[in-house]
Amino acid sequence: MKSILAFFGFLTFGLVSCFAQQNLLDKAEASKEADNYQLSLNILSKIDTNTLSIPQKARFYYLKSANYKFRKEDSDAYPLLLKARKLYTALDSLEKLATINLELFQVVRNIGGDHLNYDEYIKAYLDYHLSQNDPKNLRKAYIRIAGNFARETTVDSSFNYFKKALQLIRIDKDTLAEAHMLNNFGVLHNEFTSYKDSALYYFTTSRRLYKKSEYIQASFQNTASAYKKLGEYDKAIENYQKADSLLGKEYSKERKRFLYDLMAKTYELAEKPTKALEYYKLTQAYQDSLNLQEQEKAIFDIQTKYEVQKKENENLQLKQSRFWLISGVILLVLLLIATYLVYRTRIAKKQLEVKQSALEKNELEKQLKDQELAGLDAMIEGQEKERQRIANDLHDNLGGLLATLKLHFQNLKTKTDRLRDEQDELFKTTNSLLDETYQQVRNYAHQRNAGLKTSEGLVPSIKNFASKVSVGNNLVVQVEAHDMDERLENSVEITIFRIVQELITNVIKHAEASEIIVHLTSFEDHINIMVEDNGKGFDPSIIKDNDGMGLASIIKRVEHLGGNVDIDSHSGSGTTVILNIPKS
Repeated sequence: MKSILAFFGFLTFGLVSCFAQQNLLDKAEASKEADNYQLSLNILSKIDTNTLSIPQKARFYYLKSANYKFRKEDSDAYPLLLKARKLYTALDSLEKLATINLELFQVVRNIGGDHLNYDEYIKAYLDYHLSQNDPKNLRKAYIRIAGNFARETTVDSSFNYFKKALQLIRIDKDTLAEAHMLNNFGVLHNEFTSYKDSALYYFTTSRRLYKKSEYIQASFQNTASAYKKLGEYDKAIENYQKADSLLGKEYSKERKRFLYDLMAKTYELAEKPTKALEYYKLTQAYQDSLNLQEQEKAIFDIQTKYEVQKKENENLQLKQSRFWLISGVILLVLLLIATYLVYRTRIAKKQLEVKQSALEKNELEKQLKDQELAGLDAMIEGQEKERQRIANDLHDNLGGLLATLKLHFQNLKTKTDRLRDEQDELFKTTNSLLDETYQQVRNYAHQRNAGLKTSEGLVPSIKNFASKVSVGNNLVVQVEAHDMDERLENSVEITIFRIVQELITNVIKHAEASEIIVHLTSFEDHINIMVEDNGKGFDPSIIKDNDGMGLASIIKRVEHLGGNVDIDSHSGSGTTVILNIPKS
């Protein structure tokens, strides 16, 4: 009971700990999404990674690396990303692996150095998207890689991946995406190459494909930047003015401020100080408005933050209440399960005790039956010896005395040959009685000494016994055997012989029958014995248990051998005894 409770206690602690760690991971991710990277790292520092599951540990390393990455601490992010990559590989999370490979490429590119190579991460990232057979996601992957190569030293790679994306865009006939891609070519030329004319070409071409004014406005602004770098300030100002005309009231003040700052600097480069001052003032006016707006926003943010914090505290309390409620329910369920298991264990123990008691009882009954069987065997063996002794005594002692008596009687008759006729008749009668007595003693001795001869087998021994019995008892005993060619075990043959012998002897003693028929039939697994007589019959219900080797002993003996006995007898209609005895 204590071990079960300890197990469920440990399981409950594990579940509670798992829920707590999951809650911390959720908070850390929420802080990262809110750009509060330090808070997210602080929360992650409270987590014990030894208690995390593999999915939780993979998420932990990824969140921690993301916080370092957004803080531009790529050297700290790199080993964490490698750990997350290994765990997500074990989890077979292919989509997450693709994201991590892209971020590893970005981190390795930022770290630099000859000892790190980002090619394997780019290949793994693209292999995943190629395997998905999704052209739109594949072109996005190309664009992401191209954007990360958008540097002066790697601008050629950026062009290559943008071109691959453009091929897929044109297959899809996505005009807006094509315009964006042409604009990207213009930006690359404008920022990282000396081919400013190419930049102007791509800006103009993309502008023809744009429909929305915000995209056209940005294109004019990019065109003005290219002209400014070429030193053609008037054309630059002309394109800035076109961009300004497309900035309606719906656009933010920040975009206005940024555009007017660019125009003021361009007018200054064009040596038009009046216009430059005018646009500097506009820039400052928008900056002041933005500052005021920022102050108002800051105040609003503080109020919002307070309300949000208050709400979060309420939610946290609610979550904690739910957490403890769920934990209590789980603990209660576990206790109920433990109680049920203890109950089942006790029931099973009681059932086992009952079965054990039944087994012991059966064993005791078996021992008693074995003892009873051994007693019967001993009794039969004793009877066999007693039969042998009586038969020998009858034959050797009483038989010899009768023979001597007859011899003396013959001598007496010889000496008295001259006696009267009456005496002669008396001598004859006495001599006849002596002959008859001597013959009966011989027959009885042979009957008591009759037994199974191993060399002859069961059926010949029974027939031999039947023939001897038939001679002196005015009785016909027939033996009919069916499929009895196969010899049985010696002990089984002896048992069957003694049973048949006893049944025939009982008929001679009690039935007053003139005919007995013994049927012996062999079946696959047992021997069938049927002994019929035409005697006076009896009531089978009066069979006594203590009649020596009588019917009760025969029944008991057969039952111990695994067989059965059926007795059919009625007064005046003879008796039939049927026995079925297993062969082994």
